[in-house]
Amino acid sequence: MTIINFAHANGFPAGSYQTFFQYFTDSNTQQHNYKVVANDQYGHNSRFPVSNNWPHLVDELIHFVKQQPEPVVAIGHSFGGVISFIAACKHPELFKGLIMLDPPVITGIESWAIKLLKKTPYIDNISPAGKSKNRRQFWPAETDLAKQFSRSKLFSNFDPRCLQDYVNSGVKLNKDQLELVFDRQVETDIFRNMPTHLAKFKQQLKIPAALITANQSDVAPAYFFRRFAKLNKNIKQHHIDGGHMFPLEKPKETFKLIDEIIQAWAI
Repeated sequence: MTIINFAHANGFPAGSYQTFFQYFTDSNTQQHNYKVVANDQYGHNSRFPVSNNWPHLVDELIHFVKQQPEPVVAIGHSFGGVISFIAACKHPELFKGLIMLDPPVITGIESWAIKLLKKTPYIDNISPAGKSKNRRQFWPAETDLAKQFSRSKLFSNFDPRCLQDYVNSGVKLNKDQLELVFDRQVETDIFRNMPTHLAKFKQQLKIPAALITANQSDVAPAYFFRRFAKLNKNIKQHHIDGGHMFPLEKPKETFKLIDEIIQAWAI
């Protein structure tokens, strides 16, 4: 059995990926089995607060993985890909492989610039924090959120099943209104504290790794990914059609590529 430890994108509880996870379960045979485990929400446990470069969130992932019976294949989307990378560098004994899905990886001169900007309010101008800090949190109880969200740019290309998964897991009924489950301040703080120290992990990745980037992604310029991949010889870059949210836009295609990568590793 291959245990997949999945780490979600910022603002998207793990339940948002339920349709994506189901492809792993549905593919199981006598020869190969997948089991997907996931910490539901990073950044909401007071033991692991959000801080600069996300060290405690990395610790939260490590703490979760240590509860598994054997080393895992780490798969992380966006934010989740970065904390999975750092965790795998620090504790390679806990992991058999690493797959990063369109992670915001900042190295080179840009990392120094953003490191300085993180100390100022201007970080909100160059990161998604500028949008998340004003994100709507509450709606009337009768609101059809799947329909409403589908009109926004972020969700417009979502597989309808994945959009419903997000509504089911990311929204709760609180008294007489609907409320986002993922705390807006936590989401914003995560964006404001994006890691700018990834270069320190040069050649520290000791396990097979894949970096899957989306052809229409707006998370970073393509050369950011190429430069990051060169830091560790174990990282092989792959491309997939779609935007930054491709695991929730094309869950089947994303699973098929991941499955091919894992099978090629023969781990």
